[in-house]
Amino acid sequence: MPANTVARRSSANLAPTMRKQYALTLRECRLSLPVERPWGAPYRMVEWVMKNDQRVQCCVLPADCTPSQIADALKSHVPGRRYGPSDDEE
Repeated sequence: MPANTVARRSSANLAPTMRKQYALTLRECRLSLPVERPWGAPYRMVEWVMKNDQRVQCCVLPADCTPSQIADALKSHVPGRRYGPSDDEE
């Protein structure tokens, strides 16, 4: 999928594409609209939920990222803070 297709699908659920093309076990994956800031390059925020973990994970990527770069970021992501139901609440 070309980068401009990802730009058009901003804020859409990208999980089906990531599952189909990159074999990621995602329940949901959202890509924000590009955020312009007064300094530095624009960026996008990627939020996703894995099928086996209901907590939301997120990272920031360059605004012109490609689907393969998003998939690589999700595969190599080391979780930090996580938001969502804790193990006690499930």
